[in-house]
Amino acid sequence: MSKSDTWIKGTVILAIAGLIGKVLGMVYRIPLQNLAGDEGLYIYQQVYPVISLALILSIYSLPSAFSHVLTYYTSQNAQIRYKNVSVVFYLLVVIGFSLFLIIYFMAPLLVQLMGDSSLLWPLRSTSVLFLLIPVTAFFRGVFQFQQQTNVVALSQVIEQFIRVILIVISTIVIVHFNYSLYHIGWIASASTILGMIVASAVLLIVFRKRNISNQQATDINLRLILASLLTGIVIYSLTHILHLIVQLVDVFTMINSLRHYGVTFEEAKILKGIYDRGNPLIQLGLVFAAALAFSIVPAVQNQEAIQSKQSVWNQVFAFKLTLLFSLSASAGLIAIMPLLNPLFYQSSDGTVAIQLMVVLVFLLSMIMTLSVMLQAHGVRLKQVKYLVLLFVIKAILNLILIQQYGIVGASVASIIAAIVVVIIFYKKWASKLSLNGVYPFILKSVAIVFVMMLAVSSSTSLLSLVIPTDERVLLLLVVLGLCVMGVMIVIYLIYKWRLFTKEEQEILEGLPLINKLRK
Repeated sequence: MSKSDTWIKGTVILAIAGLIGKVLGMVYRIPLQNLAGDEGLYIYQQVYPVISLALILSIYSLPSAFSHVLTYYTSQNAQIRYKNVSVVFYLLVVIGFSLFLIIYFMAPLLVQLMGDSSLLWPLRSTSVLFLLIPVTAFFRGVFQFQQQTNVVALSQVIEQFIRVILIVISTIVIVHFNYSLYHIGWIASASTILGMIVASAVLLIVFRKRNISNQQATDINLRLILASLLTGIVIYSLTHILHLIVQLVDVFTMINSLRHYGVTFEEAKILKGIYDRGNPLIQLGLVFAAALAFSIVPAVQNQEAIQSKQSVWNQVFAFKLTLLFSLSASAGLIAIMPLLNPLFYQSSDGTVAIQLMVVLVFLLSMIMTLSVMLQAHGVRLKQVKYLVLLFVIKAILNLILIQQYGIVGASVASIIAAIVVVIIFYKKWASKLSLNGVYPFILKSVAIVFVMMLAVSSSTSLLSLVIPTDERVLLLLVVLGLCVMGVMIVIYLIYKWRLFTKEEQEILEGLPLINKLRK
């Protein structure tokens, strides 16, 4: 199997696992909102960024940083044993414990900034998650280095499944017995903790079974590479928490800004809950980019030279895949949103704001992939300032636009901040290598997506006139049909307009799922 085939198939495995996880994530948010209302969703989303930070560090960021170090300093087929890399584990323990202390003791200040003191203990309960991160991150990093993405995918699905089941059951109990909705916050933390414990056990068992070998283990001097590891942790964490950065700004600025917009505290909580309907959709849309960014690390950094023909080909192909699929996902979500919103959340409130929000699927996906490739070219810590710039622009525009336009202003602020970073990252990456054939690909992709969006959007508009929004079964069937129609249009035009080169097309057709869809 070639290196290109390896990372592409690894992307598919992780994308499927991520898709399962995000679908499960949407599954529990829907009954959560349906049972507890937009206020219940608001409470959950206020603590969710911290839970999400723990999950992202555990699944993507820390494992990617660790894998980068192993990829750079060892041969691809080296045997990795705990005793050889135990210093990394201890370092991760220090990081996890430090984050636990920071969040726990900073919680009173954080809830004050949020404008809701009732969130104190729900927020504090999330800090325990960071004590479990070292185990899951360490073993996932080893498996990523060995390109055993199926193990990472298995642990991810198990972790998410347990979390979802417990949250749904707990929400039913809370609503049935009329407990305070603020219990949802710490129940979400407890469910995630149990999921991480089970995932850790699975990873440990597989690690012990697959590393029984008579081969001599790799001997690397970790004292010489700790600086590289710490740098990688910073970069990969920022890469994978892009959406989290956006959510955090909303958490700390939206309630107070909405009150300046002219609504009461209770109304502001409801509006924030309506706005938060879009976040699960964005996370679902980012699955492919996250999986691609995770899988391509060895492919673009394990070459003899980053400017080698194979490495350049990998980078360009990854860019093309990200652009096409993320742009299609954003456009498709925008087109079906008038039906998707009432299907999931039983009302059309906030549809325009959510439509604007899902543009982030495209923008954040591009940032994630470009970030990984810039790291391969040595642009690492310099990226931090641009992601800080995203945070600052988003925060400033939130304070200005929300007071004028409500939750729509928050969506516009996110788009503008992300566009600035996409432009910067693309220009820097494009300056590093020759991008033959990229611009015609971009134009064709935009044309394909435009045709798809026009067809799906027109169909959505017509159907929304005749389908009652309270008929959820019928809505589900219609939405699924529109999704299939959109996918078929994109696939047909890809082949009709010969979007990919012959080599790229052969690799895509080698993937069973793509081949079946094409047929």
